[in-house]
Amino acid sequence: MAPEAQARYDRLEARVRLARYGIDCYAYCLLASGFADLVVESDLKPYDIGALIPIIERAGGVITTWTGERPENGGDIVAAATPDLHRAALQVLNGN
Repeated sequence: MAPEAQARYDRLEARVRLARYGIDCYAYCLLASGFADLVVESDLKPYDIGALIPIIERAGGVITTWTGERPENGGDIVAAATPDLHRAALQVLNGN
């Protein structure tokens, strides 16, 4: 992860209760099934995220890039269980 992206992520991680690493697509399934609130990753390719988008959205979650754009092209991704949590995560990631 680039240093600037790492700093943005660290700012968000400092505000969550529990962070976990290395669970990849399983984290999105945990989010969709109600066992996780937020998934934040960087440097994803379109094939890393494409199949997970409808799962998150159909479960009522929100998934975008860190800048709030559609995630189909990959990049830095944030998925949240609720729209409010997603907005809050974007605010922290973007320094607002």
